[in-house]
Amino acid sequence: MGAPDDGAYEYPRLRQVEVFPTTLRGQQVLCLRDPMHYTDAIVSVPPQTAAILDLFDGRHSLLDIQEAFARRSGILLFREQLQQVIQSLDDCLLLESPRFAGHREAVEDEFRRVPHRPARLAGTGYSAEPEALRRELDGYFVAKDGPGEMPASPEAPRLTGLVVPHIDFARGGPCYAWGYREAAGATPADRWIVFGTAHVPMARPFALTRKAFETPLGSADVDAECLAALVAKVGSGYFDDEFAHRGEHSIEFQGVFLRYTTPADQPVRIVPILCGSFHEFVEARRPPGQSDAVEEFLGALRETLTALGGRTVVVASADLAHVGPQFGASRPLTPGQLRDVEEADRRTLAAVETGDAEAFFRDVAKDGDRRHICGLPPIYATLRVLDAPRGRLLRYGQWPDPDGTVTFAALALYGDGTKDGSKAHSA
Repeated sequence: MGAPDDGAYEYPRLRQVEVFPTTLRGQQVLCLRDPMHYTDAIVSVPPQTAAILDLFDGRHSLLDIQEAFARRSGILLFREQLQQVIQSLDDCLLLESPRFAGHREAVEDEFRRVPHRPARLAGTGYSAEPEALRRELDGYFVAKDGPGEMPASPEAPRLTGLVVPHIDFARGGPCYAWGYREAAGATPADRWIVFGTAHVPMARPFALTRKAFETPLGSADVDAECLAALVAKVGSGYFDDEFAHRGEHSIEFQGVFLRYTTPADQPVRIVPILCGSFHEFVEARRPPGQSDAVEEFLGALRETLTALGGRTVVVASADLAHVGPQFGASRPLTPGQLRDVEEADRRTLAAVETGDAEAFFRDVAKDGDRRHICGLPPIYATLRVLDAPRGRLLRYGQWPDPDGTVTFAALALYGDGTKDGSKAHSA
């Protein structure tokens, strides 16, 4: 294609993208990808080009960018070269541009029209063929670090909640298995409340959807009665961020395991809830419960479950620490630092085991969340909805990449009801 139109691209503006370093053919590069998944393209840029991407903000002209590049590198950047960079970014839908605006409208219209949320990672994150997927999931249970085929604990029938990872199955599959073995031994649930981390910005602290979650093993349907009762209390504004569900994997992965551990002739009914960032609360060292929006939503959910009765299990789809250069550290992690991360993680998990949401939040926030605990919102929300649950750590795990380590865990939560005196969770 030819160079982009000067009128439309004279002041280029890069979309909000995720940026992470990697090595490509022996050269350090930065990779750009779209967290909203309007496109799955990943663009790599050399350091010299990456150094001027901060100027792609819609306020700097091509000439401004050329001059800045020359000052920073001592090299002349020709207009044609700069236009090629802009064209490549636009071809990959990473620029705010007429091309992207048209694509975004088409993608969002399609998502609104379909009644189901497609299994986006089937065929890439896990097998799309049902029998192959069952064998894959079976393998996580009998893996060296999996739970094996031994029965769940004697406490499993009184399970009221789970904390399980949302890292990809290839890295965290056995840890999922520890949690879902306990779920398989529990008294069957009428519904599953699934709190998932949203890895994209949202206008509200929570986002709802009416869409069933497709999996290769069948559908995880939305509990329409529960969702309607909740919306009657909180209002339909919690669908404003519904599009975030389209590309987010944190609830998709739980849908797969819930469908796997539930007999094929029995329905899986979920209430999928994405949780936005709690960064502002961490910065202010202010508990999220002091926010009217957080408190009103969680209070309405507790009241809804009380009124509906039946048996509910609440799932927090939550990874723990994200540390290393990929997440902002200046240098790769040492084995000693990974041990320090594990010690800190286990202290945090001890707070979860007490069932105290505020103690858990304080432990994460006391150092400004230096470990980047991306499961903070769903774990906090789960503990607030449950009635002082007693937790038990089933498994802790790390994926120890020195450039970007992610940690995760499986915990079971046991108790008798939701807050406000409900016995909705009774076995």
